Amino acid sequence: MWPWLVEGAGLLTQILLLFRGLRAGMFRRYYFFYIYITSAMLASLVMVWIILNSPGLYGKWYWLMQISTLVTGYGILLEIMNHVLSPYPGAERCARICGIVAFGVIFCFAVLAPVVTPRWSPGTVIEFERDLRSVQSLFICGLLALIFYYGIPIGKNMKGMVVGYGVYIVTSLMSLAVRAYAGPSFTSVWRVVQPVSLDVSLMIWLVALWSYCPNPVPDSNIPLEQDYEALVTKTRSVIVAIRDHFRKAARA
Repeated sequence: MWPWLVEGAGLLTQILLLFRGLRAGMFRRYYFFYIYITSAMLASLVMVWIILNSPGLYGKWYWLMQISTLVTGYGILLEIMNHVLSPYPGAERCARICGIVAFGVIFCFAVLAPVVTPRWSPGTVIEFERDLRSVQSLFICGLLALIFYYGIPIGKNMKGMVVGYGVYIVTSLMSLAVRAYAGPSFTSVWRVVQPVSLDVSLMIWLVALWSYCPNPVPDSNIPLEQDYEALVTKTRSVIVAIRDHFRKAARA
């Protein structure tokens, strides 16, 4: 009964999110986010069909759907970084490249790992998800640090996107930690906690993204771009110094 209620509630919220996003014309503004919601909706449809027709396959397909939405979830991070840092081209470009590289590595690993290690166990998948959630949490924490340190203003849409995804990542990491400590006995609880946390995030997104609210124009006195350029210049000088040091050592 629990899986049906949780998956059904999530599916309904995802459909509402997509419908409202289409009515409000936000697909073209937050296309990475809505790609994730679409993939999550398709995964929920698959899980609901399995629950109704082949409940015995729920455990096997749950992990496959979890990995697929885990990979596409990195699109939300790209979405947040693109919009929050758009007034700062240098910092935004650096964050985007880091996000794309991380996504590319994760996607390749998700595709190749089953081929290299065909006998994946649920424990292996849990470790894989834990590592990826940790990387996502680092991205979110780094972005929040920039927002609070520089006082970067963000609109209702971005606040909801950050809070919703942050809640989901934190809950996932906590339940993954408990799962690692408790072992397989926690699996039945995990299969409820994880989808419930996603449902909570979906509700936050539904409220925050009901209509389009652009980010406020930031104060021109925010020195983020200047600090980024100074950091780049200093990093380049350090790299040049290290390279010259090795050249001198090689000649000696």
